[in-house]
Amino acid sequence: MRVLCLMLSAVCVLASCRGRETPQLTTTAVNRVSVRSVNLFFETPQLLLGPEQRNLSLPENEAGALTPVVRELIRGSVNAAVPRSFPPDSIVRATYLMANGTAVVDLGGATLVNGWSAGSHEELIATFSIVQTLTANFPSIKRVRILVNGQAAETLAGHVAIDRSLSPLPSLLANP
Repeated sequence: MRVLCLMLSAVCVLASCRGRETPQLTTTAVNRVSVRSVNLFFETPQLLLGPEQRNLSLPENEAGALTPVVRELIRGSVNAAVPRSFPPDSIVRATYLMANGTAVVDLGGATLVNGWSAGSHEELIATFSIVQTLTANFPSIKRVRILVNGQAAETLAGHVAIDRSLSPLPSLLANP
């Protein structure tokens, strides 16, 4: 009798599910991806920042596109003659886009977390390569805040203050 009641209950539950519509997946700008041309900023022979154009598959959602762009920047230039801006073990832990036009970039990696022994120029180029790349490619971004391992940091390597949001420095851009 107990088995019969359980079977009858199961049939009723299954019958009630038949009339329900299965959910449909929709594609929106939040998850659509398209190839987009971006300018990544690397050190030039004049010791300034210059653009290197790349075509990247990026989410159409601006906030979703930040991480892949910064990852590509940290990976370095395709030109072997251009020095790396960041230590090879650097990673992008997360990126955020705030409503006030500030992008937050959370960097990690053993070298940045434990103390990067870079010179002041190398640190300046690394820091502002992120700022310039994001502000040049995303019109809504006006400033960039850089974190290290999820925490506010004074500097990346002891020279350039990153304890506040940074705006682009046009004086660091090479003339085209």
